[in-house]
Amino acid sequence: MFREIKSVKDVVERLLFEQPATRDNDRLLMFKVWAEQNPSLRNPFYRLFKFADDFIKGRYYDPESIRRSRQKAQEKYPELRGEKYWERHKEEVVVRENVKFL
Repeated sequence: MFREIKSVKDVVERLLFEQPATRDNDRLLMFKVWAEQNPSLRNPFYRLFKFADDFIKGRYYDPESIRRSRQKAQEKYPELRGEKYWERHKEEVVVRENVKFL
């Protein structure tokens, strides 16, 4: 049932390259990583209780590990940064100017 994945880092990087929607959405990225581990999650009839039980037992990668892997990948490969990142940095000048007046 569960596939052995060598490295969460490798899976996260691949997903970020192949599926741009995962760059701005950690929840989507987590689900896709977990679906790599357990392809049954893609089945609409897979029971939530079964997922919850497996998650609690630690059979899936830790959400924080996935998030940290995404963060490191985006640091290493700036082209993997999502649209939200670039929007925030466009606003940086405005925010700095507003902070000066405080």
